[in-house]
Amino acid sequence: MTDTPAVDRLAVALRELREKAKLTLGQIETLGKAQKPPVSLGKGKTSPWFAGKAVPDLGRPFNTLVKLLEVRAGVSPLGVGRWELMRKEAADERRFLPTAANNAAAPLTSFAADDVPETAPTTQVSGQPVPSPTSPTETDRRKAGRLLDLLPPDGSWRTWLRKAPTLFTVPLAVSHPVCDAYEELDDDVLDYVDPALQEAHESAMEHLKAFYDELNGMHDVSDEGRPVLEMSYPGTATERNDLNRQACQARDSFLRAYKNLVNLLNAQGLVPASGLGGEAVPQNTQGGGPDLGVELLAGCTLEDGRIIHIPIGLAGREGPQIFSEPYYLVVKAANRSTCEVQVDGVRMEIDYGVGVPAIYTFAPAEPGGRAQLPFKLGSHASGHAHANAAELGNGFAAVARDRGRAAVPKRVRPVVWTGSGIDFFGSWTDLETLGPFLLKAMRGK
Repeated sequence: MTDTPAVDRLAVALRELREKAKLTLGQIETLGKAQKPPVSLGKGKTSPWFAGKAVPDLGRPFNTLVKLLEVRAGVSPLGVGRWELMRKEAADERRFLPTAANNAAAPLTSFAADDVPETAPTTQVSGQPVPSPTSPTETDRRKAGRLLDLLPPDGSWRTWLRKAPTLFTVPLAVSHPVCDAYEELDDDVLDYVDPALQEAHESAMEHLKAFYDELNGMHDVSDEGRPVLEMSYPGTATERNDLNRQACQARDSFLRAYKNLVNLLNAQGLVPASGLGGEAVPQNTQGGGPDLGVELLAGCTLEDGRIIHIPIGLAGREGPQIFSEPYYLVVKAANRSTCEVQVDGVRMEIDYGVGVPAIYTFAPAEPGGRAQLPFKLGSHASGHAHANAAELGNGFAAVARDRGRAAVPKRVRPVVWTGSGIDFFGSWTDLETLGPFLLKAMRGK
């Protein structure tokens, strides 16, 4: 075969799946034609994929092939995200480690002609120009940002669901983020430009809806002093156990589809470093006391007036056609403990590289006048406070004008403090990441 291990691994995985599916190349071609709309899976295209002589292009034919094979084989599906990671690894390896056999048998790039702009820059590989990989589109970045903001991979919602042995009761702090995310994402009319991302997104949404329906079938008993959803009592213990089993299956299917989607986003460079766990900051928690996670986000106003929270890095790169001023900086506090916590204040510490950091304290009322501090956080709940980003950005500029260029901030971090006087620190964000968003906020649209 080839001397590129990733290409071999993909070919072996495809052949093994095809053997389990017991499908000939002709049958695969016929199944492709039966799709709506039809998919070209002719022998001339798929045979080199199974032999490891060519790497599939990114797009619907490859995704359709693996889905057909998985269904016919009756195996637990890896999902389009895992197959796309294997395909991308093979394509990258083929592109940058060409061999004589590769040069003769297959193109050096895995991109379809329609996927590459005419003006795409080129890279020299063995004396031959090939198109450089195109970066993810801004609309894909924004769509990924909305998902990661609503359902963060390291959020307490996922930790609880992943570890819960049963779903007879589900905390509202878990059910609310899941249900709110479905309602928000289901209303999104924009698809991913990347077809593999869109297919993984559709799979995740299908399983999210099934789990959403299970949660909606449960009873909210918070009026009894318990902030949870409780499994209904259909009549017998056996029937109730069946409902729990059904809910757990929906939960497991959704978590798998969600993981596939997030891993595919990560492979495409659409998960910011802040979404993968940042700098560990020791907390002054005192044994058995509160435990808060603190995060700095960007708040952007949609054209219909709603405010969404997205990672700072994404907010600095999005275009003006979706978001409009005003812009905000948001400090989000998540209670990771079982005891109730009152957040009395929020500040940002601004490190200028010399001496003690300067302090910017969030106002008790958010821009617009509505009270935002103090606020209480129940078990595994989260809350946030807003600051006007333009005001903060102009404050940075004023300090620089007064003290000279040496007064340019180096980094900032969010801090919240509780009614008992305990400080909880977020990770530092460097000015290179924060600066583009502050400049956007100072300029407006």
